[in-house]
Amino acid sequence: MRARWHKLGAACAGALLALAMAASAQQSPDWKRCVNEDNEFSTDVQISRCTAIIQSGRENRKNRAIAFNNRGLAYYKTDDNDHAIADFNKAVGLDPQYDRAYSARASAWSDKGDHDRAISDYNLAIRLNTKNPIALNNRCDELLIVRQPHAALADCNESLRLRPGHANTLMHRGNAYLVLGQLDRAIADYDAALGSKPKDAWSLYGRGLTKIRQRDAAAGALDTAAAKAIDADIAGTFERYGLK
Repeated sequence: MRARWHKLGAACAGALLALAMAASAQQSPDWKRCVNEDNEFSTDVQISRCTAIIQSGRENRKNRAIAFNNRGLAYYKTDDNDHAIADFNKAVGLDPQYDRAYSARASAWSDKGDHDRAISDYNLAIRLNTKNPIALNNRCDELLIVRQPHAALADCNESLRLRPGHANTLMHRGNAYLVLGQLDRAIADYDAALGSKPKDAWSLYGRGLTKIRQRDAAAGALDTAAAKAIDADIAGTFERYGLK
């Protein structure tokens, strides 16, 4: 499972990189399959129809950029990050103002373990669209990975200002508070996230670690065990943030 989409979970894979729709999409079966709203079609169908649009010679630069971006998203869903990045490169080459393509490429870079490039692309995406809570949330998480918790906290705060109560962002902010040793605030965010998503392994494990640091070992062990029952690899994933 991809690190970025696993992180956001089943949590917000669809929202992560909302698909843009070309003006002609509603009239064309190819565009409907290339956009693939609500994942109605398989990734193979999405890739083939985006390819048909790209090769048709009938679309303007902006629409070709959308087709490359959407094909990149389809590759990304199959863990083919190299082909995904190649398509996102084409998308931003055709439309340098395409903030969603930079966000998409950032996610692929993150999954390849290149967090500096991921942050650079999130920076570009946010510069183009300062009111994008998804990119802010994702950059919050990336900054935590590279041990910049104060900057991460600022991004999560801004993301939650734009999109209050979002469970995945609350979880990421809880992680930032945990790294910073602000344990009561971490618990509050994990509790709020679990109120929306009670089986979120990330929030359960983070809350468990926080309770252990608050010297409530029994309650912490219950949460961490519940998290491991959902995601057997969750402890190793938290170690990437220096949390164990």
